[in-house]
Amino acid sequence: MSSEIELNKLADRYPFDISEIEQLIRCYSTITDTKNADTFLTKIALSSPYSYFFLPGDEMRRRVELVEEKILPPGFASSLRAAMSVDLFVDCANEGHPSLERFLEGVADCGQRGRKEALRVIWDCCSCFEDKIESSKIIDLCYRLSVAADVIILPEADAKCIVAKLESEHDSACLALERSLAQAGEGGCVTKETFFNWAETMAPMISTTLSTFMHNLLFHGKWIKHRLNFVLFQRPKLDQHSDIFEASHHPNLFALACTSPSLGGDWHNLYSRQFHGASMNRLQYSILGYKGPTLVVIETDKDAIIGGFFNTKWKKSKDYYGESSGFLFQLYPTLTVFNATGEGKNFIHLQDGLGFGGTKNMPRLFIPASMEACNAGVMDKTFQTGNLLPDDCLEKFNIKSIEVWGTGGEEAISKGLASRAKQREITDSAILQARVVKDKKPLVGDINLIDTNLYKHREEARGRSDFSVDEQHGGYKLERGQ
Repeated sequence: MSSEIELNKLADRYPFDISEIEQLIRCYSTITDTKNADTFLTKIALSSPYSYFFLPGDEMRRRVELVEEKILPPGFASSLRAAMSVDLFVDCANEGHPSLERFLEGVADCGQRGRKEALRVIWDCCSCFEDKIESSKIIDLCYRLSVAADVIILPEADAKCIVAKLESEHDSACLALERSLAQAGEGGCVTKETFFNWAETMAPMISTTLSTFMHNLLFHGKWIKHRLNFVLFQRPKLDQHSDIFEASHHPNLFALACTSPSLGGDWHNLYSRQFHGASMNRLQYSILGYKGPTLVVIETDKDAIIGGFFNTKWKKSKDYYGESSGFLFQLYPTLTVFNATGEGKNFIHLQDGLGFGGTKNMPRLFIPASMEACNAGVMDKTFQTGNLLPDDCLEKFNIKSIEVWGTGGEEAISKGLASRAKQREITDSAILQARVVKDKKPLVGDINLIDTNLYKHREEARGRSDFSVDEQHGGYKLERGQ
């Protein structure tokens, strides 16, 4: 074992803390032990003495065997060794040359060096040093890595159930991403540069499928938040049934989780057409005041899935609002992300209907108060140009299902719900006061209802012979004939 001074020097040079450096040194020693007949991935997983406490007995060994034999593509371990230059480490060690730091570099390249290096390792694991590879091969590996990462750290894992689920969902889970990546290339194949550019704009979280798998394999789920240069990949966990996603393990959730770190982990349902009814008033009531990462997802009557993601506080306003971190997307049939251009700032317009992008007269994506005859345009100044709906569809569509989810994990959701509850208290208090105050306009303005028809009947009634001031109770009264 290295001295404390040497450990501190390594921790200063590499993106790992002291305990992780110590584990990596043990791992390096195990890998370079030519007498150890275990597989490469098994050596990594069992190199930590804590693996036996984490999963007692031979359970960790069985998990790794399951991952190698049933989940990851054939030959992945060998490809990973080559991508990390592990054989070079072993050769150098056998010749008496220092190779520990090269090993640390290889591990860091799997995620701690940032997205680009992790993407490079993924590419090398798929390419066999070819100039072009099929998009399906890349997406297949990333999806399998996301499943394997969970298997390594789950307290309980039913091998037959996991394999059956993987086989049943694989094609659907990968299809939208495969189509998206294939469109970026030619003939279904992509170059390394094309893959990198696509991942940066469409699926910035896809590199973390490798990073998270390697981290779980080495450190068994233990992570130091301030030391990580990546966000751990998490599959979305829905707290309620979804008509659009059907179940929390629905394949399209994998594609969404690849688009933003805020779309992994816990989701809380704020609005669902199935549970809350097809009403713009109910939709608005469900989201007004909520502050935090929010996903609006729509399934059209033609089975396309589109929507938008925003991190803001929802409010009714005559003007547009929102932040540049928001984006629109087509999830099915082809994943396409329309990020902010930086040119326009018309992100969200919530008043009589719900609109995103475009202008007040013609939003890029618009759901009117009737929630019928909705619009999905091709271009505007706020978001990147492209078809929100599939190419064979017109810009008009009808809603089959619409849902709004609070995302970003348990802490973000709790803060968002607290913000919504506070806003509701303010609104309810203002409405209560408006019932007894004669001049209601200031109060109505405070609760953002000045443009609604809530008090329209009062204006229309003034001047009628049967409408008079109620001196006793304040306000007005209607004298009905006998």
